[in-house]
Amino acid sequence: MYSLPSSLYIHLPWCISKCPYCDFNAYVISDRSQTERYVQALINDLKSEAKKFHQANLKTIFIGGGTPSLFSPKEIEKILKCVNHEFHIDNNCEITMELNPGSLEHHSLKDYKIAGINRLSIGAQSFNTKSLSLLGRLHTPEDTISVYKKAKQAKFKSINIDVMFGLPEQSIIMAKKDVSDVIKLMPHHISYFQLTIEPNTKYFYQRPKKLPSPDRSYKIQEECFSLLVNSNYLRYEISAFSLAGYECKHNLNYWRFGDYIAVGAGAHGKYRPTQNKIMRYNKPANPKIYMSKTKDQKENDMDLELSKSDKIFEFMLNNLRLESGFTEQHFESMTGIKFNVIEKKIIKLKEKGLINYYSDTLWKPSALGFRFLDDMQREFLED
Repeated sequence: MYSLPSSLYIHLPWCISKCPYCDFNAYVISDRSQTERYVQALINDLKSEAKKFHQANLKTIFIGGGTPSLFSPKEIEKILKCVNHEFHIDNNCEITMELNPGSLEHHSLKDYKIAGINRLSIGAQSFNTKSLSLLGRLHTPEDTISVYKKAKQAKFKSINIDVMFGLPEQSIIMAKKDVSDVIKLMPHHISYFQLTIEPNTKYFYQRPKKLPSPDRSYKIQEECFSLLVNSNYLRYEISAFSLAGYECKHNLNYWRFGDYIAVGAGAHGKYRPTQNKIMRYNKPANPKIYMSKTKDQKENDMDLELSKSDKIFEFMLNNLRLESGFTEQHFESMTGIKFNVIEKKIIKLKEKGLINYYSDTLWKPSALGFRFLDDMQREFLED
């Protein structure tokens, strides 16, 4: 193995209900006993992955979904104990769990912390009751505030709150109120991203009425970004803001084109067996099939080697999201491809004002580049 992954993603696929905009691998839970059987499947999967990555030193672990907070603290503890047994968890490992504000009625946040979670990501999405209803969310603004206060009392190292904009019937005033409300709480980290209509979602087949126009969405973005920056939040990625020192290490590893182990239904992983070879793998998406295939602790991965063009596109897809940009050396180190292969395209973007060159072979997206990020990334798709 050329380099061992330093991150682990764990997917917990169940939700109480599926939101109309959600395109994640999530399923409505029908039987609470499913969580117990799924935890055993994860343990089998972790043991299988350890055969390949047993010497990995994990610096970040991210438990996403679905709704991970549907799983009890004891179940989360059982999963993390297995991780600790099969891999090495760094002393300063960032261990994140996503939660929905309306899914904690039987569980204590303190117990999740005791289980090993040190960072929470709260899916607020909005602080407007009508917006939450249109998004199919089952919680209230008061639920979010209550959960956040409990998380603060439990003294998690870091707390993120997700907020969306570009929502149905959302005015600029409504969007700014959402951002003002989250700033009042002063979480360590805020993810602020636009609603997108993705294929295979309810919104794709029944498009919501009165979505903001592109011009209004851009104005919302600019004005709300200013509110965040003026409140001491550093924008370090196109949709991520943090107080100094509270950037999400797990997501930074993704965006810098790092490697990561993945377990759980539909989870995707990435690793480098040699300097110039990058492999991606994914697990069966359907939880029933996934649980069935993990019973014997054999590999259930579907591996795919990235082509040269795939490596270039995926590197740019991720690194162009970062305010810090990337160096030519980092591109060569992470892809095994010489920078001169893409230099003409980079120069073309520079001439358009989408990317800027700094000393030490550093390239950073400009403000215009961030506005037209999709266009920048598209430049690196194979012709």
